[in-house]
Amino acid sequence: MNRGAMNLDFGVPYHHKTIDQCRAIGARGGRRSGMVRRARRLAQFAETMTMHPKPQLETAHEASKLLDEQFPHLRNAWLRNARWPAA
Repeated sequence: MNRGAMNLDFGVPYHHKTIDQCRAIGARGGRRSGMVRRARRLAQFAETMTMHPKPQLETAHEASKLLDEQFPHLRNAWLRNARWPAA
């Protein structure tokens, strides 16, 4: 039996469609199946990305402000003191 041909022993298959119409329906179903698979894979990928969000990075300015709050005696320590001569 030829695998490429339909079995037409029992009449016209698929609600009286021609073989070309059946092939077109099958091709449409294959494309739809691929679209659904890709959408499902993308949704699953998006779901895993929401489960592990990236940590928020602080800027250098925010880190500097935080250190100034924790250690007020060191605030502006990087500035030259007018009493000390430059080396």
